Amino acid sequence: MVLRKMEEYLLATKFFNEREQLPLFIANIAEQTVKPVVILFVNDGSNDDSAEIAKKVSSTYNLNYEIVSMPVKAKGNLDTLGRAWNKAQPLIKELLSDVPYFATADVDTRFPPNYFEFMVNFLESHPKVGVVAGQVTGERRRTFPMFTGKVVRSNVIQYIDKYWDISIDSFLNIKALKLGYELEIINEMKVNARTSHLGTKKGRFRAGRLAYYGGINSLYAIFKALTSFDSEFLRGYWFEFFKGTWKCEDEDILNYYHNEFIRKARRVVEILFQ
Repeated sequence: MVLRKMEEYLLATKFFNEREQLPLFIANIAEQTVKPVVILFVNDGSNDDSAEIAKKVSSTYNLNYEIVSMPVKAKGNLDTLGRAWNKAQPLIKELLSDVPYFATADVDTRFPPNYFEFMVNFLESHPKVGVVAGQVTGERRRTFPMFTGKVVRSNVIQYIDKYWDISIDSFLNIKALKLGYELEIINEMKVNARTSHLGTKKGRFRAGRLAYYGGINSLYAIFKALTSFDSEFLRGYWFEFFKGTWKCEDEDILNYYHNEFIRKARRVVEILFQ
């Protein structure tokens, strides 16, 4: 019997028409001090030759890979990102049957060579932590571990039957919290990636839509928008509120966001009375 090392991990990345970025991304992963057992490419319906490039370049670097592809489509859709992950989930669970960690990355991210070795070793030495990630260079410190460079315990992934439509980013964090794990951000472990679109005007409108989708209380949404002078967030929230057709159905997610106002109010009280 061959014993597996605890530092082994599966790395998954999703792409749509990324023929230019994929070779650079794969080369960066090939330089990691601990390489993934398998790279899982989730092809979200690319209409170029991205999938073939992923296979060819991975083979060039002798990296094991699997690929799951959605039907070809004319353009990407941020509102349905999770559907590609749902298609990949059975294979993800199979691949994780004897691999202890699951990592995610965007194809435009460049990691330091020891990134994934560091993150896996961190989880090994911190059993209460279920999700860990670094920080994008130049971005303000996050409150949730980011998607790109996120490393998750495999039992968190095995707990999931279906993802929500928008992505698997915050979804994985909330599921880990549901299982009683802590989350950790390693601020000193930096990666190079494009800044989040959620900081733009269009991104703030989308953030408001996502707030409604996730079940955030309407009074808290108003309070949050007013205190941060975020009119686009509020406009996006009411856009979905009145349309009422795009809703999350996952009870863990709905409960988490519905109670966000209560959690933050408690923190304020705790700070005031320290």
